[in-house]
Amino acid sequence: MHDYVMMWNSIALELNRRDHTGKMNAKNNKGPTLSSRALAIFHLAMHDAFFGRQNVQSVFSGIDGLKTPTMTYLPAALIASLTPPAGGASTEGAAVSGAASTVLLELYPDFKSIVYEALNGFDFNPAMSGSPAFEFGVKVAKAILADRENDGARELGAVPEMERFWRHREDPSDPGQGLLGAVYGTTKLFSASDIPTIADHPVPRSTAYDAAHDLVRDKGVKIGGSRTPYETLLGYYWAYDGASQIGTPPRQYNQVVRQIIAQNVNGPARPAASARLLTLVNVAMADAGIAAWYHKYVYQLWRPILGIREYDNSFWQGKGYEANSFGLHKRCDPWWTPLGSPRTNEPGRRSFTPPFPAYPSGHATFGAAAFEITRRFFGVASNAPDNLAFNLVSDELDGRAVAEDGSFRELHRRHYPSLLQAMFDNAVSRLFLGVHWRFDGLGDNVGDAAGILTDASHVGGVPLGRKLANDIYDSGLAKSAAPRKPGITPKKLPGVNLPPGTPNA
Repeated sequence: MHDYVMMWNSIALELNRRDHTGKMNAKNNKGPTLSSRALAIFHLAMHDAFFGRQNVQSVFSGIDGLKTPTMTYLPAALIASLTPPAGGASTEGAAVSGAASTVLLELYPDFKSIVYEALNGFDFNPAMSGSPAFEFGVKVAKAILADRENDGARELGAVPEMERFWRHREDPSDPGQGLLGAVYGTTKLFSASDIPTIADHPVPRSTAYDAAHDLVRDKGVKIGGSRTPYETLLGYYWAYDGASQIGTPPRQYNQVVRQIIAQNVNGPARPAASARLLTLVNVAMADAGIAAWYHKYVYQLWRPILGIREYDNSFWQGKGYEANSFGLHKRCDPWWTPLGSPRTNEPGRRSFTPPFPAYPSGHATFGAAAFEITRRFFGVASNAPDNLAFNLVSDELDGRAVAEDGSFRELHRRHYPSLLQAMFDNAVSRLFLGVHWRFDGLGDNVGDAAGILTDASHVGGVPLGRKLANDIYDSGLAKSAAPRKPGITPKKLPGVNLPPGTPNA
């Protein structure tokens, strides 16, 4: 049985890759925020086109995520008004293709030729492109697009106040990078009941903060330090920082889930599983992007490149501090440079720190949301380990990827025994690039993958992503009723805005 959802998913991931390649600078759906939004809209359209046909029966086949009736995202009355065709293999490909192509043509207008080529090249009867099933898919897609048309994802709005004191500013080695998604956190959610709360990050100059500072200063530095080759490999493997021919993190997590589906679902259950799981995953990541970016601009925490360079009081003149005339604080290094997010396939360009605040990590939140909802789909309890293994060659390490110095990176085929281990490695990988504090992803008490299951600290992107995933899965992918956030107010943490005269020690 042909799996049209997987086929169209591969086209969408290709457009994500091409959108971030060359001189176009991702003008269709730039960065992890808008690309996660696009993938969610795309999969919701295919989902409702697949399951909205008349008399469609889910194929259970022992898959937990298909054991309950699979409802449409759009209201049943609206779906009925769109003249759904009968269910069955004869309408499946046409309905899904109508929905998929309509969304991609709308959201990726610069790549229309690829979408049309895909339509012409697929092995279904060309006559179905004008069939009632195809037109039903088109109508469903337009309804989903209309539902998200005014969701605020492209709203510019006022940038929240960005102080100098412990706050995010652009990477000094990448001037002009600006801010990405300063008001994206006010976008209405897709399916989550609300944006979950997270714990405050450690107060700067506290014991926990200083430990994280010392760790990233050592493990994330570009040259020197004690980072091992294996840790460098993890940093690059999970990067996907919008570099040329690579795309954004949601693209990589889709690649992982595709492997999980291929290895765990066969036979007649496959199309239904792909339609349901890939939608759950991409909706969870879309809400993860909204939630993470909301908290990012609430906390506005600086990245390590500023935190390490400006630890000493002498960098705070104008705030009532006295310049330090004798040396620097031992934790201050005004010349510290991170390994950085790689400019893969862009030789001659320097690695960089992403243009948005540190806490919580978007990578950690996206990955945790995608992997947790996949675990639940295959019947794994939220507090239990899993054995959903996969092998994946990262596009950052595929033997063709070109480093900043013009050399080729070696091909590395990586095996993961579980999604929980992938969730852990994805989060800590950002430390090894030097672009995140460790607590941006995980609490200090989480020393390994198993620790994710018992972590009660609520610190970082991993617990945030897992909360969102479990909320969405337990609600059955219900449409969110949460109102949009009216705005973002920077949070004042006790002890962060230190008074004049604070000891420089």
